[in-house]
Amino acid sequence: MATATAFTNATEANLLNCLLRGAAFGPFGGNGSTGTRLYLALMSNVASDSTLAEIASGTAGYSNRIGIGAAATDAVFGIGGANTGASTGTPGPLTLITPVSFTASGASITIAGIAICTSQTISATANTDTTILFYGDITGGSVTLNSGQQITFPNNTGISIGLD
Repeated sequence: MATATAFTNATEANLLNCLLRGAAFGPFGGNGSTGTRLYLALMSNVASDSTLAEIASGTAGYSNRIGIGAAATDAVFGIGGANTGASTGTPGPLTLITPVSFTASGASITIAGIAICTSQTISATANTDTTILFYGDITGGSVTLNSGQQITFPNNTGISIGLD
């Protein structure tokens, strides 16, 4: 009986690099990329594919998914925190280059996790939303923001993506 093994770090990083920089799902800007811009979705449930839920549009000022990279010249994801294109050697994990922030306004908001998407439109049916590429919880548990409070995913250490 064969046993399943995880991808090596190099293989995993190369697969993710192809997905995020490829023709269909390339990050907006950075290294001459012309792919689809990526967005960060704020999620109220990331327990499983079937129960995936995004925070409702308009809640605490969340009216659009947050663009990752503000301009065509922004680098979005790099290998091991470096602003590089596809690696020919042994790459490290892909990590966020440009910081991403959200400030709550009006009511409070509880964020259970995040998703990386190819559409800016908030989804009322996230469990069937085909624009969501990856999702996961926030390290340390959910975060509640009151009006005026901000959550920031800083560069190089803010968002790491891995295959699970």
